[in-house]
Amino acid sequence: APYGDYFTKEYSFIWLRDLPLIRAMGANFVRVYGWAPDNDHSAFLDAMHAHGLYLMATFYMGEASETPVGTPEERSKIISSFRQQVREYRNHPALLMWSFGNELNGVWNGYLQQLGHSQEDPCAWDERFDDKGGCWVHKLEPPKPGTTCYETSFCVYKRLFSFINDAAVAAKEEADVLVVSAFADVDALWDKVERAGHFAQDLDAWTAQVYRGSTFGDFFVNISRSTDKPVLLTEYGVDAYHDVCGAQESEGPCFNMVGDNSGSFEDGQAQAIFAKNLTREIREQSTIHHHCADARRGAKDCSAIGGFLMSWVDEFWKGAKSQAACKPTYESPNFSPAKCDPRAHVTCGNWNASQHDLCGYWLEAAPDHYVNEEWFGLTSPTSCGDAINSLRARDIYWEMRRMWLGKDEDHSLFPSCDEMLLQQCNFAPTDMSAIGGEAHAAKPHVTQRCSGHGTCTTDWKLCGDGGANKTATPCCTCDFGFAGDGCEQVDARIFVVIGALALLALLALVMLATWGVRALMGACAHKSAYTEPLM
Repeated sequence: APYGDYFTKEYSFIWLRDLPLIRAMGANFVRVYGWAPDNDHSAFLDAMHAHGLYLMATFYMGEASETPVGTPEERSKIISSFRQQVREYRNHPALLMWSFGNELNGVWNGYLQQLGHSQEDPCAWDERFDDKGGCWVHKLEPPKPGTTCYETSFCVYKRLFSFINDAAVAAKEEADVLVVSAFADVDALWDKVERAGHFAQDLDAWTAQVYRGSTFGDFFVNISRSTDKPVLLTEYGVDAYHDVCGAQESEGPCFNMVGDNSGSFEDGQAQAIFAKNLTREIREQSTIHHHCADARRGAKDCSAIGGFLMSWVDEFWKGAKSQAACKPTYESPNFSPAKCDPRAHVTCGNWNASQHDLCGYWLEAAPDHYVNEEWFGLTSPTSCGDAINSLRARDIYWEMRRMWLGKDEDHSLFPSCDEMLLQQCNFAPTDMSAIGGEAHAAKPHVTQRCSGHGTCTTDWKLCGDGGANKTATPCCTCDFGFAGDGCEQVDARIFVVIGALALLALLALVMLATWGVRALMGACAHKSAYTEPLM
């Protein structure tokens, strides 16, 4: 998510919740989309390793507006930063692969434009859709040799692949690590790999983020004809929402919302069916088959080394940068349908990351012809308070578990909010009759929330850091006079306070007594001054 770095030890309550569940599903590889380079992620990596999982870390670049690449100096600076991140974790056994950026070939990120419009030597590449007169392959065939688009697209992809290759070389100088760059399945990617892929010879595999519905279609055939290298699907899957917006005849905005009576609904069954079909196709194309040992370019069913299902949990933040949006949204007094993209939901983009919205875009290949970007999760969260969420497994989770492990559903893997709080905050209460001597716990099977002497807190800022093996949140905040993880101990500080108060009381008594004695002696001396006069 773009709102923070959640792979540090203070967020261990999130990833120590997730990693056992990911492993219990049968997955062995996790991809993250970026982290803050100045933070320490060792605890997270240690936890990954402890759970038998490997990591593909993404070197975050965002959009070209925030990470410009238009000059050699700018590109060199980026590669130096990438080299430094690889160096920092080069010896960790869990970090197996790096992705240099994400969807750098997508025109929405702006990298092709900056590379192609370089002031020193512009490529004159036209990034508009081909059906709009440009060179971006959208609805037509890839450009033919001798055409302007053929030459200019080669120019711009040569620069992109060369830049990425320089980064891969730098990374491999620092560590024995695999390097890829997660590409979007757009602009006839296979054509660009075939014509300019030799400029990225140090990449270990080609990648693609493929969303074509219930099948990958001709993707594997085309990519295997274009390269000797295997392909890794860095994203695939479908969302879990059936949205009537996809069937709307007009291209005007969509006014349906979550929970209304429009006929839209959460459709985990369709998500699971599509994911099963897609995962089966990846298996059929896997390089693990014996006959793939000597596979070369164009080899049948020997091109895939795996894939990452999109995504682990619903991403409520994705509505902020919706592909189809209204500017402004429906809540604004200045809202107008004329200011909406085709089939945009009127509440999008939605910057409220606590609200589950329907933001997305129309796609013919989707089960319902609409991609709801906040609904791709294999799991869906329920707030337990502050930053704590319980997870609900969708059908896709159990389908993958059956496919990968041959195991059935086990809903005990997913505790409810109450169960999560009980796991962390239930302790045997203290026997208070022992104050003054040794405190004893009550019978072991009798537990109470924070031993009955505190509050179960879900705020990680109060609970503090966790670690690779133990989460700190939720935690018990104890009433006065009690301490311990579960407030099950009498706070030793109370005896210090009592002792200090007793000492102060004793000192006060001594001072009072001293004052009294002095006052009495002074009175006697005053009385002796009035003696009887001589006669």
